[in-house]
Amino acid sequence: MTSKISLLLVSCFLFLLIGCAGIEPSPSPKTTDRAPPSSLQKIWEDPEQLFQEAKRSYKESNYPVALTALERILTTFPKSEVYADAKKLSEEIQNRLGSADFKIGVILPLSGSFARFGESALDGVGCAIGLFEPCGGALSNIQIVVKDTKGSPGASSQAVRELVEKEGVAAIIGPLTSAEINSATQEAQNLMVPMIVLAPQEGATQAGNYIFQHSLSSEMEISNLAEKAFKFGLKKFVIFYPQNKYGQQYRDLFVNELGKRGGGRIIAQTGYTPELPDFLGILEPLKEKLSTERLGIFIPDSYKQVAAIAQTLDMMAIHGPKLIGTSRAHHPHLLINAAAALEGALVDTSFFPEANRETTQSFSSSFQRAFGNSPAWLEAFAYDATRLVLQAFTARGASRPQAIQEGLVNIQNFPSVSGTLSWDDKRRSQWPLDFITVRDGQFSPLN
Repeated sequence: MTSKISLLLVSCFLFLLIGCAGIEPSPSPKTTDRAPPSSLQKIWEDPEQLFQEAKRSYKESNYPVALTALERILTTFPKSEVYADAKKLSEEIQNRLGSADFKIGVILPLSGSFARFGESALDGVGCAIGLFEPCGGALSNIQIVVKDTKGSPGASSQAVRELVEKEGVAAIIGPLTSAEINSATQEAQNLMVPMIVLAPQEGATQAGNYIFQHSLSSEMEISNLAEKAFKFGLKKFVIFYPQNKYGQQYRDLFVNELGKRGGGRIIAQTGYTPELPDFLGILEPLKEKLSTERLGIFIPDSYKQVAAIAQTLDMMAIHGPKLIGTSRAHHPHLLINAAAALEGALVDTSFFPEANRETTQSFSSSFQRAFGNSPAWLEAFAYDATRLVLQAFTARGASRPQAIQEGLVNIQNFPSVSGTLSWDDKRRSQWPLDFITVRDGQFSPLN
């Protein structure tokens, strides 16, 4: 990933200055030179089927796929019987989209303590616009303008102003850190440019109707967790939580969610010192309660602590309860020493690259080949945020910020790489979370 992101940042430098760069991707290579989108792979050598798929995609407003199929026909099959019709349809789509450049602004921390997170998000954006092969599918007249916020509220609001007033962007992706949200969103709302916030902070969209949010909120996560726990027939719960802001927040949310749903009961809740927890001392007095049937043990903490609690329960020969972890527990190192103790655990995930969805598998495969590593949640969220903006652009057929805002508002049942996505009444993305379990020492998706 480092070499790819370095290339991207070098491109920034060549256009303007590092941190305030306009990245204009080079023209997309001919379809004969690049891997086709997954939906076209099986028909890549059949012009008639390509034309039928182009018509279907056009009808569904999936212009990138339609144009890719038509370009393949026009460049590779000039003697085909569908050549004339393909040319006519291609011109019709191009006329609808228009020829004006469409600029998307991106504000991320590309230097400072949050730089590695900003780089990960930028990789997701780059994949969405087809900057690196075999990622592809974006329209050729897209320009991405990137600003380095350094994680600073002041730099973030200034970046928004420059993107709108100097660059004329039609939408902005970011910011990423909670500290930047208030200043960036207020500036975007004042300038009436749609913004998709990637930070998970609650209340991120309060600035107004031009602000959207695509991230996993704590409320959404707990709601999904409680629903899944009930589907497993769990009726009683014990909560072990770290005595810090995250642990106490998730404890309270879980208790409140069970209260709203009814039918579940908390039989014990115990906090522990995050730095030096004595899990055996905490669990031993609760041994009788931990033997309750249909019991779920909710642990809103990192993979290290979830693994430690699982190992302690295993040592105490307590194997009946189902361990429940948040997305913080979804980490490859969770299973290094505790795989057997975690067998059957229930964990939600912000993004599961092995999920059995065509959109997920296509993205994961393309990203892996382009960057040399599997995408995580941040790359996935930035990828989808970019695709949402592109969808709004193609659906409205105009590049004005107001048109993009209207296009975004109307998006429902969007095929994101995390699942079918829609907005709630506060313009926050909602989708059914993927859940995983531990089966035979490996993470395995739960249907």
